Amino acid sequence: MNKLILISALLALGACGKVDMGAVGATASNTPDSAPPIAPPIIPPDEATTPMEPPSYEVSIAAAAAARNKALERCATQPEAVRAQCEQEANGAFAKNEADLQDLRGNKE
Repeated sequence: MNKLILISALLALGACGKVDMGAVGATASNTPDSAPPIAPPIIPPDEATTPMEPPSYEVSIAAAAAARNKALERCATQPEAVRAQCEQEANGAFAKNEADLQDLRGNKE
């Protein structure tokens, strides 16, 4: 008896949710073909940057600061006896890089 009620309930629910398969196939087949084409980039990639030019001052100083931060993180894992020397070397290397990059700076005062 329970199986009969279950089957009749499933059939009734299945009949309520019946969908026209022709409409489903029409919308599914239209999506990939009817998608608009991708717009071209505003600036072609080969004209965006020239890899032969040196990086700007901002990019160079940011790279030097990142290298200094990595060095300071490595120094933090060193024993305390050599940590101060390691930090001095990292700060010295950053100061040297910063001095070398001064000619790239745009506003020379």
